[in-house]
Amino acid sequence: MTRIEFQNAVEDLFKVPHGSLKPSDSRDTVEGWESFTDVDLLNLIEKEFGIEAESEILERETFGDLLKLLESRGAFGGESAASGS
Repeated sequence: MTRIEFQNAVEDLFKVPHGSLKPSDSRDTVEGWESFTDVDLLNLIEKEFGIEAESEILERETFGDLLKLLESRGAFGGESAASGS
C-alpha cells in the first residue's frame, strides 16, 4: 500500500473526501476522527503493514505524525512522508 492509498483508506474511515486530509490534521480538526474509528485505523495498519504498536500509534497527535511513525517502521516501501500530497 502506498502513502496515497493509505491516506485514501484513512479518509474513507473518517468519511472525508479523498485528498482532504492534511499532515497537520488531528482529532481536533477532523470530525470523523473519533475514538471508535481508532479500532478500524489500528486494524488497517496491522493488516496492510503488519505493524502492531497500538499505544504508539494512538499517541500520535496529527496525521503527519502518524505517517512519520509508519514510515519509520518501513511502511510505504521507503516512500517519504514528505512526498506526495
